Amino acid sequence: MTNAPMRQPTTVAKIFIAAILLGFAVMLVTSSFYRTKHPSLTKVVQPRNTVSAEAKNDSSAHIAELMGKLKEDANNVKLLEEIAQHFMDDGEYSQARMFIQRGITAQPNNAHLFYMLGMANFKLQSYSKAAKAFETSIAIADDPSARYNLGVLLKYYLDKPAEGNEQFKKIVSSSANKNLKAAAQKELNDK
Repeated sequence: MTNAPMRQPTTVAKIFIAAILLGFAVMLVTSSFYRTKHPSLTKVVQPRNTVSAEAKNDSSAHIAELMGKLKEDANNVKLLEEIAQHFMDDGEYSQARMFIQRGITAQPNNAHLFYMLGMANFKLQSYSKAAKAFETSIAIADDPSARYNLGVLLKYYLDKPAEGNEQFKKIVSSSANKNLKAAAQKELNDK
C-alpha cells in the first residue's frame, strides 16, 4: 500500500452531489404533500384469507361433525344432502357429487338430490350428465328451476336450442314465480 494523499472532490463534484441529494429531498417532500392532498391514492391492504380461513375451519368442523353422525346412520339422506351442500358451497364439486350419489342410492326418488347432482355435474363441466340429472329431477317432481337449468344447458352447452326453448315455453305456461317466468321469456325472446 501506498500512503498517497487522498484527493478532495472538486467543486463541480460537490455541486453535483448536492444537486442529487436536493432532488431526492424535493421528491420526498412533494410526494408526501401530494399523497396527503389525494388520499385516494393510498391503498389500504386488508389481510386476506383470515375470514375465509376461519369460515373454512368452521365448515370443516361442521362437516366432521356431520360425518360422525353419518357413521351412526350411513343412509341418512338429510345428512348426506347437508354434507353435499357444504362441499358445494366450498367449491368441492367432486366430493359433493359422491355424497349426492350416496343419497340417490338410499333414496332414488328424491328430486332435490337429482337437482343437486345436476348442479354439481354442471360445475364439473359434465354437461350431458347434468342435463340427465335435471331431466330425472323433473320426471320425479316438476320443478321450474330444474327445468330452467335444463333449458340453459340444452340451449347453450349442448347445442340444442330448440329443445332448450321448449323447456322455457313450459316454464312460461306453468305456475312458476314471476321472476323465473320473466327469465324464461327473456330466453325465448333472445333466440
